[in-house]
Amino acid sequence: MWEDLERCFGKGIVTVWDPKAAKKDLYSVHSRQYIDYLFSIKDTTYLDYETVMSESSLEGVLTAAGICLELMEYILTGNDTKGFALIRPPGHHAGNNRGMGYCIVNNMAIAVQKALLLNLQRIAIIDWDVHHGNGTQELFEETDKVFFIDMHQENLFPCQSGGADEIGSYTGRGFTLNIPLPPGSGRSQYLDCMYTRIYPALKAYKPQLLCVSSGFDAVAGDLEGGMSLSPQDFGVMTKIICAWADEFCEGKVFMILEGGYRIESVSEALVECIDVLRCWNT
Repeated sequence: MWEDLERCFGKGIVTVWDPKAAKKDLYSVHSRQYIDYLFSIKDTTYLDYETVMSESSLEGVLTAAGICLELMEYILTGNDTKGFALIRPPGHHAGNNRGMGYCIVNNMAIAVQKALLLNLQRIAIIDWDVHHGNGTQELFEETDKVFFIDMHQENLFPCQSGGADEIGSYTGRGFTLNIPLPPGSGRSQYLDCMYTRIYPALKAYKPQLLCVSSGFDAVAGDLEGGMSLSPQDFGVMTKIICAWADEFCEGKVFMILEGGYRIESVSEALVECIDVLRCWNT
C-alpha cells in the first residue's frame, strides 16, 4: 500500500508519525469502565466473536486515535484544509461501552469530539463504508451538533442496523440520515444518493466541517461486501465532498480509513482519494 502511494505521489508524501491518544481522549466518547478494561487486558481477549484484543494491541489503538486527533487539530488550526488519516484498527462500530466488528475505539468520534471542544457547532460525518457505522451513530444520535449520514449495504452488518427510520432522538432527532442500499449498487446509485439525499440535507445544515468515514469495502470483489463500486468511484465521490466543503465550510475535509478487505482495491481507492485531496486547490 505504501509503495502504491509513493509511486503515484513521490517519496515523502506518506508521512508516518507516532502520536498517542491519552485516556482522557478516549473517555470523551467511551465509558470509563470500558476504557479502563482495555488498559487492563493482558492476555488475548475477544471483545466480540471477531474483535481480538491483546496487551500489545493497545499501542496500535492509541496511535490510531492519536493520529486522528493530530490531523483534526492540523485542519482546524489552518495548517491545511484537508487530510486523510490512514490508520488501523478502524473504529465506526465501536460504541460507548463496547468494541465490535474489528473496531476497538471510535477514532472518528474521538476526533469529532475534539472539534466540538474547539467550539465547532455543526459537524457532518458521511460514512460510506459498506457496513453501517452503528457505533458512530450511537455516540452522536442525541445531539444536533453532529449530523451523521450513512450510505451502506442494507442488512449486512450489523444485521438490522441502519434503517431509514433511525433518525436520531431528543435534540438529535432529524440529524441522523441512513441510506441503506441494495446489494450490487454501484456508481449511479451512490451518486444519486449524494446529489438527491445528502446534498440537500447538508445545504440546510450548513456544516462547519465535513468528515468522511472512508471504508473501501463497497468496491466490487471485496471479501466482506457485495457492492459494485470501482476504486475510481471513490475519487469521484471525494471530488464531490471537496466541492461541498468549498461551498459550506471553507474547504475543510477530514477523512479516515475504515473498512476494506481486498488490499489491492484499498490501495487503488486510497490513491484516488488522496490524489483528489492533494490536488484540489493546486
